[in-house]
Amino acid sequence: MKYTCTFLLLCCLFGSAPAQKKTYPAIPVDSVRLAGKTGYLRQKMPGGGAKPNIILIVADDLGKFDLSVYGNTLIRTGNIDRLAREGALFTDGYATASVCSPSRAGLMTGRYQQRFGFHLQPHQRYPKNRAEWWLFKHLVNTGDLEPADFGPYPAKSQLPGMGLPASEIALSELLKADGYATAWIGKWHLGYAEPLLPKNFGFDYRYGFYEAFSLFADPKDPGIVNARINEFTDKHIWKGARRGACAIRENEREIDEKEYLTYAFGRRAGQFISENRDRPCFLYLPLNAPHTPYQAPRDIYDGLGHIADHNKRVYYAMVLAMDRVIGELTALLEKEGISEKTLVIFTSDNGAALYSRTVTNAPLQGGKMTFFEGGVNVPFIMYRPGTIAPGTVVRHPVNQCDIFATVAAAAGIGLPADRMYDGVSLWPWLSGSRNDIPHEALFWMAGYNLAIRTGRLKLIVNTLDKTAELYDLQSDPGEHTDIAPSHTGEVERLRIRLQEWAAQMPPMYWPRIMDYRIKINGKTYRWAV
Repeated sequence: MKYTCTFLLLCCLFGSAPAQKKTYPAIPVDSVRLAGKTGYLRQKMPGGGAKPNIILIVADDLGKFDLSVYGNTLIRTGNIDRLAREGALFTDGYATASVCSPSRAGLMTGRYQQRFGFHLQPHQRYPKNRAEWWLFKHLVNTGDLEPADFGPYPAKSQLPGMGLPASEIALSELLKADGYATAWIGKWHLGYAEPLLPKNFGFDYRYGFYEAFSLFADPKDPGIVNARINEFTDKHIWKGARRGACAIRENEREIDEKEYLTYAFGRRAGQFISENRDRPCFLYLPLNAPHTPYQAPRDIYDGLGHIADHNKRVYYAMVLAMDRVIGELTALLEKEGISEKTLVIFTSDNGAALYSRTVTNAPLQGGKMTFFEGGVNVPFIMYRPGTIAPGTVVRHPVNQCDIFATVAAAAGIGLPADRMYDGVSLWPWLSGSRNDIPHEALFWMAGYNLAIRTGRLKLIVNTLDKTAELYDLQSDPGEHTDIAPSHTGEVERLRIRLQEWAAQMPPMYWPRIMDYRIKINGKTYRWAV
């Protein structure tokens, strides 16, 4: 009887059969740019000069103020601090997105990811019909995330195409064409299936997982401390374990990794560096710490008795495990005698995830999935002994697109001329030979959310809710006071700049599934995911 009533209810809501969803437009293939990429990578790269090793370390959901070098007093991240102390610390380094996947796309290509339709997170599944969507929206507790309006959605056959397009030149491909040994070790999250896997983007060695998350260890391991969060996505992560795209793979072969994952990544990174000590190498090390699930080595957790909250204690133990691995890699460079030949870059894909109810980005507002400073102003450090002077501080706003151009300049590689690059080489600012600003403006866009920073001003726009807020980051870096009502001329000027930039970009190649709601400054904001 119960199931009959449910069926009748659904029939009343949706008709005698589930409504057929419309098909989302197919993701276009940029054949012109793909041909340009092929031709560029086949050409002979310019010779001459010593090629530095490149180690690009990307933390996952790490807040800027989770590190002691930026002011955290709960823990001391001594190894990361050393990179900043003996290298360059950026005070205003930005991710190009406030969420994992689009941010990584911008970082790996040196281009705003919107230029190739990569506005939002790619998804492995969409609602099959309106009935399924309605049930998900009204009967599943999704917390701060809520299902967006129904369809249209991509067809199942389109899902493998969601990710980094084959027509884009990844940093790994650029360096491999220049004779570098290349490795990806860690989290991918730029495509879940063929043809968008790491093996197709110039990586000789590949170890890690394709999804946004994976378990760090067996939850039953006595050497591991777990912390579960009463939150929708966390439950999904624990349930997913290491199946499917969450599985750990070495060169596409699924393996049963027993070691704590941060340590496993660090160990293989060290092996790759040692094996290639006599040739230039590029190591892309996107660690998944401290992204959920919260799992930490017990020995580090036990040393943090001054942190009363269990979840926060596990979180910071994860950060310290990452710091330990970075210290071991730095020591290895010195042991192998290649420290001065190696450029190390450390950053995070976005700010800390406030939906975990575990950490904050204070004194910054907001966090992951928002365009407030807590979501996009991230740790940004560069280290190369003998080249970057110790104690260098860069106070100009930069973003992660600049990493591509900076690395290319270090290797003596010219950028392809068939596409626009948004990043600039930061070497003139690292050396002190320039003191002007690297970027006149920085931009963000995700669905109906847009933002622009120019000088001390930052405008945040929501076209769905029809709001526009202006902040003076020099006098109010925590974005507490919206000055838009008293600066209508500046709001309009920046809004026009933002609209002109957004008009250059192709539309989103896949739609959002969820909206994220968060209260900031006493107001509730909505963000496309």
